[in-house]
Amino acid sequence: MNLEQNYFTLLGQPQQFSVDISALKKRFRALQRQYHPDRYVGKTPQEQRLAVQFSAHLNTAFTALGNPVQRALHMLELAGITVDHQNSTIRDSGFLMEQMEIREALDDARAEANLTALQALASDIETRYLQCQQRFADDIEAASLDNNALRDSVGKMQFFQKLADELAGIISHLN
Repeated sequence: MNLEQNYFTLLGQPQQFSVDISALKKRFRALQRQYHPDRYVGKTPQEQRLAVQFSAHLNTAFTALGNPVQRALHMLELAGITVDHQNSTIRDSGFLMEQMEIREALDDARAEANLTALQALASDIETRYLQCQQRFADDIEAASLDNNALRDSVGKMQFFQKLADELAGIISHLN
């Protein structure tokens, strides 16, 4: 059991933003079966403890690679780029204005319980979220990395992911 810190290596994936989710799940399940703590019941306490640790590490790796924001953060970590979640701000003033406009549209649609407007907004947010993911993928694979641009891309993805989750909850509640 190797508590490999590179989740791509651990789960047999190429180190790139685009991930084959089907292959990821297949590799995860194979490792999960092989190293499940129940298979170590008759082993030494140390081997049992390692199996539990590896299983938890494997779950963390799978969750990280399966989520675009967590995958991007992991890629930045592997590249030695730190993200200070407490003090980081997006430097794109146009995006900040866009955030305010989106929030206003969301508040208006929610106040009116306008399901059609909320669904349209959710579709728009999904498109923007996917565009941010593509931008990050392009930037991380570029020969010269701009750390601030990469951090901003992740921040934008986080915003759109949270907003998409919030909208899904609102729409579900109205249905």
